[in-house]
Amino acid sequence: MARAPKPGKKFKYDLTAVLKVREIREKKEQEKFAEKNREYLTEKQREEAIAAEKRGKEEELRGVFRQGPIANFHKVLQRRAHLDVLKDDLAEQVDKVIEASKRLEEQRAKLVEAVKDKKIMEKHKEKKLDEYNKLMSGLEMKFMDEIATQRFKRGKEPS
Repeated sequence: MARAPKPGKKFKYDLTAVLKVREIREKKEQEKFAEKNREYLTEKQREEAIAAEKRGKEEELRGVFRQGPIANFHKVLQRRAHLDVLKDDLAEQVDKVIEASKRLEEQRAKLVEAVKDKKIMEKHKEKKLDEYNKLMSGLEMKFMDEIATQRFKRGKEPS
């Protein structure tokens, strides 16, 4: 067990280095989380862009069919092939978004763990400070009692 602090000494937390390490770890995990979040958002934006392009090309193809007789069937086949490519790209991008989401959640779990570790150390520090304050209060009361006792004894001594 730790030694009792001397009266008049300032509170010093013995595990300050550990607390600092936990704070640094939390900060690094936050930075990693922010990076994973940016990656996820980038992948999501790519998915939305591919989906929008696919919708536009589908609408273009529908417009060609609405115009009536098709003059160049080869172009229609090319557009259809391009739509198939966009469909594959979109499916691939959806998979990338899902993977980025998984990485984001894994990083979120690591961040939560780092925050918990830091909170544990902060609670421990608060508990130790409370113990220190109670001890100092007790020592102060003891000192005040001694002073009162000495004054009382001086007052009773024959003059």
